[in-house]
Amino acid sequence: MIQLYSDQLEFKINRDYNYWNPDFHMHNFYEIFLLQEGNIDFYMNNTKRHIDPGTMVFITDQDIHKSTLITEGLYERAYIHIPPSLLNACSSASTDLSACFHAVSGQFFQPGKKQADLFFNTVRNMMNLEKKKDFGYDILIQSELLKILVSVNDLCRNGQTEQFLEQYSERIREMIYYIEDHLSEPLSLERIARHFSIDKYHMCHIFKKETNTTVYHFIQLKRIAMAKRLLAEGNSLTEVCFEVGFNDYNHFITTFKKHCGMTPKQYVRMYE
Repeated sequence: MIQLYSDQLEFKINRDYNYWNPDFHMHNFYEIFLLQEGNIDFYMNNTKRHIDPGTMVFITDQDIHKSTLITEGLYERAYIHIPPSLLNACSSASTDLSACFHAVSGQFFQPGKKQADLFFNTVRNMMNLEKKKDFGYDILIQSELLKILVSVNDLCRNGQTEQFLEQYSERIREMIYYIEDHLSEPLSLERIARHFSIDKYHMCHIFKKETNTTVYHFIQLKRIAMAKRLLAEGNSLTEVCFEVGFNDYNHFITTFKKHCGMTPKQYVRMYE
């Protein structure tokens, strides 16, 4: 039985009535996100989708993402944050509980009201258990966590995916794919603009208009996301630094820590 500590696992139900529009970011944990109420656009890596209440999203520690509230009103969501080491430890030789985060069919699902309510109520139960801290609360929290992880993985295995319309224009999608394909190379604004035969300032304007972020910020996050993947695969820090387009090792360390809140070495230890 894996022992849970309060700083290893986070589970919450949040209710807001204000606009909530963060920039692209990434976590050092895996997240299961369920939208209960709200009118939001969800940005994930290379896509932008409008999602409806009842949508469940699986987010890895290497996915850059954000959710944007479109109109005023109640914004309610339930989520569980799971450290990679804990997710690995809870899996077995025959049951990979991380599979739902890497489903070939996608990371957006409409589980149906019964399963959505199960997830929502499970998160609420976990919150109540931690608040009261009665005897055995940590073991009961783990039991609730394992139950929901098995449930959502079964959901993904059955292929209950939701089709969402892509909301980026073709021009922006092409820019994003170009950035992805050239992360290991120098990627100046001039180079990208020249490739698409467009004025640099106009390019920055239309990119910001559709993504609500800057080209520079997007490139930096994509590079750090790629660095996380390569580090998790066992590549050395020096190899990763140059593979993701940093020509200066210290700059790589500083940028990684800025976006992840920890050094690359500390991140690698999360998988040990």
